Amino acid sequence: MKKRFFQPIWKFEEIEKQLTALEESGWRLDKIKGFRCFEFVKSKPKTVQYFFTYSITREKLDMNLIENTLVQKFNANQIKGILLEGLGGTSVFRITKQVELTEQSDNRDIILQHYLFKKVFWGIILFFILFAPLAIDAAINIEKFLESLNIFYVVFFGFCFLSIVGYVVYNLVGLVYLNNKLKNK
Repeated sequence: MKKRFFQPIWKFEEIEKQLTALEESGWRLDKIKGFRCFEFVKSKPKTVQYFFTYSITREKLDMNLIENTLVQKFNANQIKGILLEGLGGTSVFRITKQVELTEQSDNRDIILQHYLFKKVFWGIILFFILFAPLAIDAAINIEKFLESLNIFYVVFFGFCFLSIVGYVVYNLVGLVYLNNKLKNK
């Protein structure tokens, strides 16, 4: 059976709960193929825990500490994702005994928080690099600027504007979510 989960990376706990429920109903995670596409095999129902990691290029070393703890201390089985494995990607750890993973979860959230902050920061920088020259040009001579606009530029810069703003807002939502989650612990 194949199944997709579309939760963002800052809501891994929701996917972990769904994977645990599937295992309890007799479907064990076998492979991760592509973006959030999971393959399951029929198995004997069992109570296990799942734990996600997301290895990003710069944060990979920090996430490796969590992964090593899961394997060495909790004897977890790693199920690697194939998407962008060289640069980083999703790994799921299957733990066959009930253990406390609060520390690992908090550390993962801190790493993801740092990662999302960088994405928001670079999105804002990109926004200013693209649109500051337009704003300066428009401020200097608005009439000439309006005359030089054509439909291609309006559509192109409109698409760029919406894409960058959407990117920043999406990652900012994750950053706020993780901030609130860590603050309330």
